[in-house]
This record gives sequence, C-alpha cells and structure tokens, in this order.
Amino acid sequence: MSGTRAEVAVTGLGVCSPGGVGVPALWEALATGEAHRPPVTAFDATGATLKAAGRVPGHSGGDGVWRALDLAETAVREALDGIDRQRVALVLGTTDPGVVPPRPGYFTGDLAGACAERTGLGGEALTIANASASGAAAIAVARDLVALGEAPAVVVGGADAVTDLAFLGLNSLRTLGPEGCRPFSTQRRGIGVSEGAAVLRLEPFHGTGPGGTAPLAVLAGCGLTNATGHLAAPGADGIELAIRLALADARLSPEDVDFVNTHGPGTRRGDTAEIAALRAVFGPRLSEIPVNSVKGVLWHLQGGAGAVEAMACVLSLVHEAVTPTWGAEPVDPICADLDLVLENAPRPLPGLRTALSVSCGLGGMNTALVFRRP
Repeated sequence: MSGTRAEVAVTGLGVCSPGGVGVPALWEALATGEAHRPPVTAFDATGATLKAAGRVPGHSGGDGVWRALDLAETAVREALDGIDRQRVALVLGTTDPGVVPPRPGYFTGDLAGACAERTGLGGEALTIANASASGAAAIAVARDLVALGEAPAVVVGGADAVTDLAFLGLNSLRTLGPEGCRPFSTQRRGIGVSEGAAVLRLEPFHGTGPGGTAPLAVLAGCGLTNATGHLAAPGADGIELAIRLALADARLSPEDVDFVNTHGPGTRRGDTAEIAALRAVFGPRLSEIPVNSVKGVLWHLQGGAGAVEAMACVLSLVHEAVTPTWGAEPVDPICADLDLVLENAPRPLPGLRTALSVSCGLGGMNTALVFRRP
C-alpha cells in the first residue's frame, strides 16, 4: 500500500522510553547508549533466556495491561503542547489489541479511545495492531487522515508495556537473547523487550508556520506490505517492496536517501532479510549511506518500536546528526561493507535532508516511512 502522495508536517513529539521521559532524554540516550534495563520483577522470569527488560525510569503508574495506557498518555500530553485538542485525532499502534480490559464505555482493545478520553482529544481514535510494525503502520494511517482532510491534526505512534504474556511468549519462541538486542553483530542471539510510548503530531504541511516557524520534519512518503510467507521468518522481498513504495510515494529515488534507520532487531533472520532488502533497493550505494538501529540502546519497544524509530529519524534531521548503532561490534561479515555508525557519539551530518525508517513485524507486516527536512 502507498498513500496519497500528500506531504504532512511533523509539528510535535512525545516519548517515554527506557532512555527516559521526554524528547531530550531520548536523544541523550541514543547519543550515549545509556538506558534503563533492570531485572524483571513484575512476574516470574526465572526460566527465561533473558531476565531483564527495558523500563521507563521514574515513571509512576501500574504494571501489566494498564501501564501501556499510562505510558501512551505521558507521550501524547508532551506532543499536544500548545494545540487546540477538540478535533485532534489519535492513532495508536500496539502489539496487544486487548491491552485495555473491558469496562463501561469501552471495548476491549480500545487503547486509543481510552487515551483520547484521558487527554481530552475529541477527534477520531483508532487502534492499530500490526505486530512490531504497529507504531509505524499507525503513522501511515494518520498521514492519510491528515492528507485527506479527515482531521486537522493527528497524534500518532505506538505504546506497549512489558507483560508476562509478551515476555514469556517471546521466550517460548526462542526470540529473546541473553544480552538483549545486538543489531548486526556476530554475537546477536535475539532481542530484549522494552516498554514505552512514542508519538508524532502530524498537521497539513504549508511550508513555514506562524511567524515563519518551520515544522520539525515532513513525512513525505509511506509504504506498507503484508508479505506473509512464514509467521516468524521475515522475507526480504516484502521489506524491499515497502521501501520502494515509500520512495515512490515521496517521489524520490534511492539516490535521494541520506540515512536509513533500520528495524535492526538483532535476530539472525531479521537482520539478514533487512540487509538483503536494502541491498536490493540501494545497490552498491548502500555502503555510502549511514545505517543505524536504536535497538541496541532501547531494546525492542514492541508496538512502540516503529514510532520511536520514526522519531529518531526526525531528531536526526533536526540535529543534522546520526546516533551510533550501539552493540553492533563485532560486526557480522554480511554488514562489513556498511556504514553502521560505530562511533561513541552522534556523527554530525551537515545538510542531512532525507531519512528512511524501516519497520518489520511477525507475519510479514512491513512499513517504510520517508522523512525530509522542511
């Protein structure tokens, strides 16, 4: 699927992650590689391959199914700063559509509806469940709502908590790695699971805003594919198609891309399929493009992963810098020719203009998003 070829502006951000609460804390965590990943205490993880999980430091609120709603509320409130909320829509991705238990006035799984009520949003509320690509797929849906005039503004992203069902379920699938996420490393053995929420505020793009202010970035293109061939084994073809659709939607060519933020989960099949897809799209030029993954710092935010990675692209455009791929060394030989940004600090990239974000989910749910400087 591709969208309407209409660009929309990113005018606000909100996030809480293992890197901390708020956008500055996220950038600092991505820059330094420091995040909060304590031992699991909310349930018994004794027999699990990994016994830690990413947690939002200092964030009050409950555990379990209601925590995702608390995290989403925190992120949405930050992104709403200074905007009239009456007609603002909300689209939230999550890996667990049953995250909000039924109670009077709500259907099971109505994460977005419950969050909209808490934050005073009066527009449409949609919950998207597309596995690990949920947050990114939600952004594509929200882009079309804005571009088609269905909403004057949309707050969109993803949120998930670390629950026993998700954590132990992934452990039973042998998806957890004993060290968490080590994207593109020879030592990668699986993922680490995290909680968190990340949202972008999208509005129509009219160039500069009041007083000559420019938006943070422009969401120029989206591509979604459902390339299910195997429940757990990703396929390069579906990832490649999503990227090509996003670039076509943005009316850009592979030569226009300055930076790629990968899904980069740190699983052998996932990393291998994604790199194969990028090689198919970019060819030999891929070795000249900075490529990173934020999962070595934040681990896997589940339904929030695609959203926080889209935010990382926006922040890279704002700062004109790319943060390192922490945990990647020693690098897998299949990536030996790639520029994985292995420094210990953000790399300045003056003139950085276009960033691609790639998200992949179980069952072949793939999403690619293209952002550019205003």
